[in-house]
This record gives sequence, C-alpha cells and structure tokens, in this order.
Amino acid sequence: MAISLDSIVKTKHSAPPRIIVHGAEKVGKSTLFASADDCIFIQTEDGLKGIDAQAFPLAENLEQVFDAIHTLQTEDHPFKVVVIDSADWLERLIHDQVCQDHGVKTIELAAGGYGKGYAEALNYWRQILSMLDDLNSRKGMVVAFICHSRLVTVQDPENEPYDCWKLKLHELKSGNQGALSLLSEWADIIGFARKKVLVKKQTSGDKHRAIDGKQRELLLEGSPAYLAGNRYNLSPSIALEWAALEEEISNA
Repeated sequence: MAISLDSIVKTKHSAPPRIIVHGAEKVGKSTLFASADDCIFIQTEDGLKGIDAQAFPLAENLEQVFDAIHTLQTEDHPFKVVVIDSADWLERLIHDQVCQDHGVKTIELAAGGYGKGYAEALNYWRQILSMLDDLNSRKGMVVAFICHSRLVTVQDPENEPYDCWKLKLHELKSGNQGALSLLSEWADIIGFARKKVLVKKQTSGDKHRAIDGKQRELLLEGSPAYLAGNRYNLSPSIALEWAALEEEISNA
C-alpha cells in the first residue's frame, strides 16, 4: 500500500519522555521518582529500603522483569510512571540469562565467545525497550531507568584524554556498541544526579577545600565531565526533585 499524505503526523513530544537518571550511590535517584504521583518501580536491586514507594517484588531473574512489564501492558492500573531500578543490576540479570541459554558460567564464553554473548544480551535489551516503548506510546506512561555511574577515561582524538561519568553499563572498546550506547540513544532525557560541591580557598596557600552544601541537583545538559542531555531544551541544572523535573517537561 502506498504512503499517503494522510499518514503524516506531528512528532514533537507525541508521547511522555523516556528518562535515564544516573549518579553515585545514595545521591537520591530513587527518591526522585518515588515522589512522582502514581509511580511503580520494577526492582532489580534492593534499593528502596526506607523510601515510601510502590514496587513489584524484587526480580531475581530476567523472566520476572518481563512479567512485571507485561502486567503493566495488559492489566488496567493507575500508574503513570514506571521506573526500572536499576539498569546496571538489570544488565546482570540479562547476562545471567545469556549464560543460562548457553550453559556457561561467564558471558565471555557464551555463544562461542569473542563478544557474541554481549551481542545476544543486546537482543534482550531491545525486547525490554520495545515493551517500555509500548507502555510509553499506548498507555502514555513515563518510562525511566535509574543507573549507577562509573568514571571512565575518554580517549578524544582532538584533545588530551579526560575523565567522564557515564552509565555503569557494558560498552565495547569501539565505543559505538553495547548497552551503554543503546540506552543512551533510546532515552529522551539523560540526567546526572549529584551533590553540589562548593570549593573554598583556604586562608593560606594555594590549597582548596571541598564543602558539602547538601544541595542535590540534576544536570540535564551534556558536559565532558558527565553524560547528560535531552531533546526538550530543558534547563542545564535543576533541583533533584520530581516536581522540578515535571515542571521543566511541562514547560517544554
């Protein structure tokens, strides 16, 4: 069947955002989403202790993650936000499943080795993202991942190597494949959560002292120091609070 002009649609913000928030442990990533109205967590790690939230039971294998998403797809519910907490622990479940598929102990040995196990892991990632996209477009849900950060050295061909905070996910040395690249391309918003550190010069000498101002922020614009960015022209930095992020998205 030929494509007609009647099939043209407007694409700008046609669905709620797909979000990834990463940062150090206990900086407030889970608390950020727990304050959202009608939010449901899919737990792959036990990180909600002490946080008032609604969540599926802790997933001990990949099948339970698929089951939780499928439940949201097929049953009526009041939830408007779904959060997988966390992406890096979900990756462990995916790697365990690939190892189980091939009867090996490590993913490096799966499918005959030579990185083929990681390629099969990406197939599971794509299935999960497809199911989340269905929730996003058909049920109008905000879909999100929480992820821990890791400090990596970036080899820039035009500059000296530098350190950058990135998602704690598998990345091939080429830098253009792996779960890190897949999720980074998928997300509409990538935020880096951190405590705002103030640096004060000491009264004598050239030394400086870091001061914890207890202010937590969500950085939404990319920088050589951390992975961040968005498709909404959001403010570069906001408070690490759901109300602040929701307002930014609404204004966009």
